[in-house]
Order: sequence, then C-alpha cells, then structure tokens
Amino acid sequence: MQASASMIDYSNICFVALFLVICVCPLLHAEQVVITDEEFQEALRVGQEYVRKWEQLEAQILEVDRKSSEHHGTSRADEKYHSRRFNPQRYNPEAMAQSKEAAVYLVARQYLSDKFGIPAEKIGDFERSSTFENDGSDRQICDFNSKFRTFDGTCNNVGVPSFGKSGTIFNRLVFNPSEGYDDGVATIRRSKLTRSPLPSARLVSTAVLNNKSFSRLDVSLLTMQWGQFLDHDLTSTPTFTKSDGSEFLCCSAQQTGVNVAPPHPECLPIAIPRNDPVFNPLGDGRVTCMNFIRSTFGNNLDGSVPRMRSQINALTHWIDGSNVYGSSAAKARSLRDPTSGRGRLRTSITNLGRQMLPLGNCSARCFDAGDSRVNEQPLLTVMHTLWLREHNRIAENLWRIFPRQTDEFYFQHARRIVIAEMQHIIYNEYLPVIIGPKMAAKVNSENGYSNTLNPAVFTEFSTAAFRMGHSQLRSFIRLFERDGRDSRESYQLSDSFDDPSRLLSSNFMDNALRGLLQVPAEEVDSFFAFDITSQLFKPKGATLGLDLTALNIQRGRDHGLPTYGKMLTFFGQPFPSRFDQLLPLIPQQVVNAMKSVYESVQDIDLFIGGVTEYPMPDAVLGPTFANIFAYQFSNLRRSDRFFYKFNVDQPTGFRSGQLAEIQKVSLARIICDNSDGTIGQIPPKAFRTPHELYNRFVPCSSIPGIDFTKMFPL
Repeated sequence: MQASASMIDYSNICFVALFLVICVCPLLHAEQVVITDEEFQEALRVGQEYVRKWEQLEAQILEVDRKSSEHHGTSRADEKYHSRRFNPQRYNPEAMAQSKEAAVYLVARQYLSDKFGIPAEKIGDFERSSTFENDGSDRQICDFNSKFRTFDGTCNNVGVPSFGKSGTIFNRLVFNPSEGYDDGVATIRRSKLTRSPLPSARLVSTAVLNNKSFSRLDVSLLTMQWGQFLDHDLTSTPTFTKSDGSEFLCCSAQQTGVNVAPPHPECLPIAIPRNDPVFNPLGDGRVTCMNFIRSTFGNNLDGSVPRMRSQINALTHWIDGSNVYGSSAAKARSLRDPTSGRGRLRTSITNLGRQMLPLGNCSARCFDAGDSRVNEQPLLTVMHTLWLREHNRIAENLWRIFPRQTDEFYFQHARRIVIAEMQHIIYNEYLPVIIGPKMAAKVNSENGYSNTLNPAVFTEFSTAAFRMGHSQLRSFIRLFERDGRDSRESYQLSDSFDDPSRLLSSNFMDNALRGLLQVPAEEVDSFFAFDITSQLFKPKGATLGLDLTALNIQRGRDHGLPTYGKMLTFFGQPFPSRFDQLLPLIPQQVVNAMKSVYESVQDIDLFIGGVTEYPMPDAVLGPTFANIFAYQFSNLRRSDRFFYKFNVDQPTGFRSGQLAEIQKVSLARIICDNSDGTIGQIPPKAFRTPHELYNRFVPCSSIPGIDFTKMFPL
C-alpha cells in the first residue's frame, strides 16, 4: 500500500484488511477463543479511531506552535535545553505514514487481547491469502545479471528482491513480544518482579555509569570513528518529527515537567531524578524531564503487520556505502558531479585547492553527504571527506586506465570498488580488533552466500551492541601537528556538535587524522565521557545538553529489546536469578550499582549489561556484545549476493586478479591517499595505536594499494 502523505484513507485499510484476512481466514483462533468477523471489524475500527485522533492531535500541536511563534517568535521550549541546530532525523513522511498504517492493526490486536483477556502474542497472525503473497510488492524491475547494486538495496536477493531495501523494518535475534513489551505489542516493559515501572533511564545512567577515564592503550580512537561511520552506512531509525524536521517536544519549558499541551502520543520523556548530580545539583528537582520521542515502526515485507512494534531502518540493510552515496537513486544523483564526465562525486573546493564535501542546505556552514548525520561532529565529517576523495581518486584512475567510457561507467565501477574496500577493511581490520581475531576468523570462514537469509539488521545490534562505541569516546579531542607537537586545534567534544567549520582550517584534516591514529580509545566499560552524558548537542552558550547513555537505554525500551538476561540465555548462558551470578561477567562495583536501581536482575537493560562486561581476550567487547557482532556481520556477509569475495570470476563478481588488488587495501592506505598531503608516515594497522615493535610508523610509499592497471578488464 502506498502512502504519499501522513494522512491515510483508513477506510481503505479496513477494506484491505477484511479482504485479506476475513474473506480468506474467516476465524482467527487464539487458544480456545474464536474471533468472529464482526469482532475483528470492531477491533479495526478501534485502531482506525486511534490513528484518527493521533492525526488530530498532531494538527493541534502544530497549530499551538504556529500561534506561539507568531506571539513570541520562538517555539514552546526554552532553547537553553533544546538546540535548534540539531534535528536528530530529517522528516520522513513515508516512515510516519507506515507507522500509522501499522498502528491500526497493532491497536486492533491489543483491543482483542484486552477484550478476551489473553496475551496479545497468543492471537494468531492477521494472515494474507496465498493468492496475494506475490501481489507486486516484490516485483521491482531487476537486472540480476548486473554487477552493480541498486541504491535503495533492492534486487540483491533474486527470490525476494525487496530484502535489504531502505525503509523496511529491522530484524530481531530474539523474537519474544512478551519479553520486549509489557503488553506484547508496544508498551514499555515493567519490572518482572513487582510489575512497577522500570527505573528512569537517567537514574540508571548516573547510578551504574560514571565519567572516569580508562584508555585501551593498544586500540586507536579511529576504531570509535570508524564504528560511527559504519553505523551510518547500516542504520538510521526515524523518529516522529514535525514536517520541518524539528522535534515534537515532550518536556515543558526549561524541562520543568511533562505538562506540554498537547503532548504527542509517541512522547516517552525520560524522568530526571530530583537529586540528579548534574541537572539538579542543588537537589531541588527543578529539572525533571529529558525530551524523547519514540521511533517509527512498520510492516513486514509482504505488507502484513508484525505481532509487536518493529522499527524502520531508513537506510539499506547492506554494507554498501550508503553513507557515501545515499539510500535512494535520487540522493545518489544529487551527490554526483554532472559535468566531470569521469564519474566523480560533487565537491566544494577551498582556496587551498582541497576537495571537500559539497556544501549542504543549512543556515550555517555545513556539508552534504550520503547520510544526513555527516555534520554531527568533526571527526565524522573527516571520515566522510576521506571516502568522498577515495571515490574520486578511484574514478580518476579508471578514467586514465580506461579512457573514452561514459560518466556512468566510471561512477558505477568506482562505487563498486569503494564498497569492496569498505567490506575488506571491516572484516579484516576492524572486526579482529573489536571481537578478537579468533571470533573474526570464524565469521570470515563460515559458509558462503545463502539466498534464504534475511539481511535486515538485527535491532539488538543497532540499538544496543553497536552503541558500544559511545564508551570509546573522549571528551577532549587531541590533534597533532606534522612535527608531533600537540595542535592548538585540539578541542572539547561538547563544543563541536553540529559544527563542521573546523574542517575549513588548512591543517585540521591531517592533524585530526594523526590524532585518531595515535590517541588510544577509551575502554568499552561503565565509564563514559562527561561530554556525552550531559553535554550532548547542547546549544551554543548553554551549559547542559542531553545524556546519550540515557537515550540509549530509553531507545532500547522503545524498541522492545530483550533484557540482558534473555540475551545471555540466547547465547547459551544460564538465566541469572540473582545479581551475584553476574560477577564472572561484570565487575563487582557495577553489579552493586545495578542492584541499587533495578528491582530484579531480570530487569537489566541490554545496553547496560552488554557494555559493562569484561572484555574477552584480545578483544574490545565482552562476550554478549561480541556474539551479537558475530551474528550480525556473519549475516551481513552471507546474505549479500554482491559481497566482494563471492562469485569470483563470475559475471557479477570480481575477477581473481581484481580481488587480489582489493585485498591489498587497508585503512592506512586510504588515509595516505586522501589526506591533505602532510601524512607521509603512518602505522600500518590503523585500528591499533603505534608501537615500536608491532605497529611502528612506516612511509606511506611502503603501504600497498591497488594497481589499477591490473583491474582490466572491468
């Protein structure tokens, strides 16, 4: 069903539901309860009415904002706490429309659950007839003989062309609605022991985590930055926003309460404790609320509705350079240089002749890229700049080696090589550091391509495990000059959010790269930088921002993640019944802190449990997050028909000689080729800190790279 705007014809939805469900499956059975056609129609009307009121409320909110703006020239919130520079997601009308369509069915399911007094997950699926299973939703126009990926992720899997498509829902490792949500459908889980609400995400953040600093001396800060860049190739979960992309506000002015009138139905604000050490240092409880709105959710690929909320990924589910090229053909076109004839991406050129990202459409200086979060913080913008330059470098080399071809020829082949380089770096450099060489080797040695695997990213990975990089962050970002001295351009992270203007300095790019290569990352543990636990995205001139760790905890609850204990059992560990059973995995002081805020060991949030585990030998991560990583990257590899090592010497794969050239590539080589020219020496293992014996600086000229004369014929 197509939805061109947020307003949907819900009479149509009811008709389709009745046609597909009731005409084909006259009775839905749940335990011994028989649900009649009339009862099902009644449930759908309830769902329809819920969404109608939802849309009326949104219209009312926008009208209140309009009047407030006319009166005062500001929004309803005090900008002391809400930065206008930061929109966490762009407005995504397709995701919002899909959510409201799914909500009709999810509310209907919950209504039937309440009416008959049975768990929602016990109600059978709202099934579609086999007559309609191939109703055209998978009938993309695909050329399965092409060696080039589509931009929106379709046409990878021959049997299900929509597998991996942008705008489709995440997968789950643990599918247990009653564990993820209190009602088995959508409401936030409660304490298993007492059925009381879970502790505030901010309280958990301040009680269990702290701001001490412990460096992982053998791991470079580049692991953190590569992780964020890779995350923005794989996942972006839209939240409910206004049509201009700004947030719906769930907290009142100055965050003194949740009495926003009217509140959005998807508001899930985070309560700030009365004695919060940062937000309420006087213990007066003046600040009580941190803004938070829930993620959009959607339907299965066949159009049916999952039994529980399933969130939408706005990006493709593949490792395919979405962060460089975008996740739609339209976005990719907007990033291309239409005049070069050499397949280049658009750039802006500084007065020093340096290639920079194209300028974005914003009031202040900002850049454009395949992912809209490119300007979140300067080191991320540096990484985007590197890979823009790498694409153009490859395209120029192909133009020299293979003259008189079309712009499309150079662009598509350069893109294909860039994606292969990224995949090679991930599986051969990044994963061995993060999950250890043994587990990474196992991921790489598992069976090859499987056309039956669903590539959709696991929400346990995107919403918990891959957020481990937040623990690797530092508050002070240290840069180095060419001669090894500390750079005066070093800066505080909290002063740099949404401000990429530092990259315009002639020395910043290379000085930042030297810092990423030489400064150790922080350990993945219970210690998080102060700049992200209370300063995140703070407005200019303000003293406080948001707490990223509290947002992570709340987002996990929003997405219905399994608890830490349930994740342990998924990986074969006994289910903990007492806090002290966690001691082999988690330090004593952390377990004690957990005990002080959680009523039961069964309540521990997955992010909190996973990030605080002792790391495995030769790995950054503890066993739970490492296993989630292994599952995720194994699935990403095995489900991808275009994975760079598959179909070698076949029409859609690389030739063996080409693959040999790609396998020479390293992130160190990428940095050497695309810096501003002052990096002449580099440690070959970019994710490891320099070491006199194991990772000493060597000339860039000694780091191997692609010989493009050996890539013929393409």
